[in-house]
Parts: sequence; C-alpha cells; structure tokens
Amino acid sequence: MIKIIAILTLVISLFVSWVIPEKDLLPFAKEVLPQAQSFQKVTSSPLTYEGIVQGRDGKMQRVGYVVIDQAVGYGGPIKMATGIDLKGKIQKAIIVNYKDTPSFVQMVLKHGYLKQFIGKDITKPLNIEKDIDRVSGATYTSRGIAKAISQGSHAVARTQFKLNVSDEEVAFKFGAKEISVLLLVILMLIGVVLKNKKLRWVTLIGSLIFIGFKFNTPFSLANVAALLMGNFPSIRENLVWYILIIGIPIITFVAGRNLYCFWLCPFGALQEILSKIGGGSFTCCNKKIETKASKIKYALVYFALLAAILLQSPGFAGYEPYSTLFGLQGFGVAWLILPLVIFPSLLIKRFWCRFFCPGLILNEIILRPRKYIMGILEKGFPEKGKFKRVSEIKGTKGIEQLKESK
Repeated sequence: MIKIIAILTLVISLFVSWVIPEKDLLPFAKEVLPQAQSFQKVTSSPLTYEGIVQGRDGKMQRVGYVVIDQAVGYGGPIKMATGIDLKGKIQKAIIVNYKDTPSFVQMVLKHGYLKQFIGKDITKPLNIEKDIDRVSGATYTSRGIAKAISQGSHAVARTQFKLNVSDEEVAFKFGAKEISVLLLVILMLIGVVLKNKKLRWVTLIGSLIFIGFKFNTPFSLANVAALLMGNFPSIRENLVWYILIIGIPIITFVAGRNLYCFWLCPFGALQEILSKIGGGSFTCCNKKIETKASKIKYALVYFALLAAILLQSPGFAGYEPYSTLFGLQGFGVAWLILPLVIFPSLLIKRFWCRFFCPGLILNEIILRPRKYIMGILEKGFPEKGKFKRVSEIKGTKGIEQLKESK
C-alpha cells in the first residue's frame, strides 16, 4: 500500500508540474528594458514585448523590445529574458527560470557570464567559444544560455527589424569527451564478455579520470528527473547524455546485470580504491540493522524526485556529491556531506553505494521487468532434458513420442 501511494504521489506531482501555469513574466521585461513605461505583447513564439514610453507630445513611442526564449542546458531548459534597444543591440539578459542543475547556474552567474552579451548585435550567432567565452565546468549551461539569447534575438531581428537572419546550424559534437566515454563503454563490454578483472580495473580508473575529474559527467538522479519531466537535450551537443541515460540502461537490460555501478561509475571506482587503502573490512554486528539501513537510499530517491518535480527543477534531484568532488562545485552543506561519505569508504566497502546511491535502485527498476519477462519465457518452454534428439528416436513408438513432446 505504501509503495502504491508513493508511486501515485509521484505520478500526480509529475502531471501537476506539466499543467501548472507559468509565473508573470512582465517584471523580468522591466528589468532588462528599464526605460520602458509599459509593455505590449507583439508575438507569442517566442514571447516578445514591445517597450513603450509616453513622449512629450503625449504620443506613445517605442523604445525597444524584450524577448523571452529558452534552450536546454545540462539538466533541463533555461529560460532567458533579453532586452534589445532600437539599434538592435542587447541591453541586458537575465535568467527568468531554469530547470538546470543549480550549482552550474550559480557558477555561471558568479563568473559574470551574462555581462558578455551586453552590446552584442542581434544578428550575431552568439556561439560559445567563438563569440562568447564559456564558463569552465559549466559548459552545457553556458551553451544553453547563449542559445536561448541567440534564438530570441534572431527572432526579434527577423520579425521586428525585418532583417534576414538565420540561426546557425549546430555541428555534431564528437570530441575527446564523447570518444573517451564510448571507449570506456566498449572496454566495459569486452571485460564483461572475457570476465577479465584486470580490464575492469582499467575501466574503473579510466572512468574516474575521464567521466569523473576530467569531464564531470557521471550518471545522476537529476538526469532521470529531467527525463521524467520531458527535458531532452540536443543529441548533437549532448551525445554523452544519451549514452549514459539511454544506452547504459539498454545494455543493462540486455545483459541482465548492473554493469554501470560496478564497471563504469567514477564514484564507485573511488570508493573501491579507498576501501583497498583502508581495508574496507568493517561489518555491522547486526545484519538486520545493516539491511534496514540500506533502505535509506529508497527514501532519498523518492523525496529527491518528488522535490525536483514539485519545484520543477530536475537539478534538485541530484543529491549525490559528484559535482562537489569532481567539479569542485556545490553549496555549503555539500562540502560538509562530502567527507562524511568519503572517509567511511575507507572502512566500509562501497559505503555510498550500499546505503545512499540511487544507481542501485534505478538498475533494480530496469532489471525487475527483465526478470519477469524471462520468467514468462521460461514457463513457455519445457524443462531441460524433456526433449530427446530426433536421432535417438526410432520406429513407430519413437514417432509417437516425438508427436507428444511437440
């Protein structure tokens, strides 16, 4: 009954998050175009306002435009309001709303990333690393913000300034990050087939270096929340996201084993290394207490997903300490939690995995229907040894046996 109520609560919350009305956007328009006294809606897609003031002759005069558009960051969409003057220059850009990972958004704001857009022409592509400098450690968020501003500005250029501007087609991104992750997945599959423990350690250490510290893109519950809320990033720019969120679950289902947690998870690799250093041999004196403690992760996953859905921000589901460790990002409490997770891993093998990690639960959800399907398939076939080979069946009696067995 508790499980049914919990699932229904999540489903209802998810439905409500889809139909909840959006907050009033006019205060944001005033912030990016402060000289305007009032605003008049001129287009709906993207939402564009015309800023108006009353002249000395009493007539209403246009002073600029405000456009509100969105693009997908790392964990979800980011909605931007952009103020544009009559010369076609960007006056100011602010974040209206976001469903991206909060730590990435805070990093972008802390580095004054939005100031780069002031004075830019609305006909410019505004691509990061070409026209705009990205914020290291928050590349996807930087790109999402730039794309939202660029899309909105170009729309105003076309509809209000009657300029011939086309959005630049995004090239398929296939660089060091994508190659590293694909190679690690291939190594994992080879190691599983060969049952090679040494290759497993090569994959784990490679994952710790590249998926963890180098690129900071480990699988997170925030990704699952984004998926549930319908936030799909562009595959051209986020191939790694699809490899980890779509590809790995498919591999898990086909293989019938939790491969990511024990072969590819960078945080799991760190825990195993720490347990090698510290011994990792501590065991609870009471198995019942340990079993009950291992249920903590179910409650954490449930409340994290519920909070993300209710707050309409997938990033709130990412309670794991991955960003704090691998990207040196996080709020004050995150820096307190990190050592509480790291140091016990010296004494208890895979401490985080056993008691807090959502990965084991998600793999359980993937493997449970597989087990059910395989059970049905096995019931549809006779037990081993029931059939005899045709070459062993002789005479009329043998043919009758074959018919019965069929």
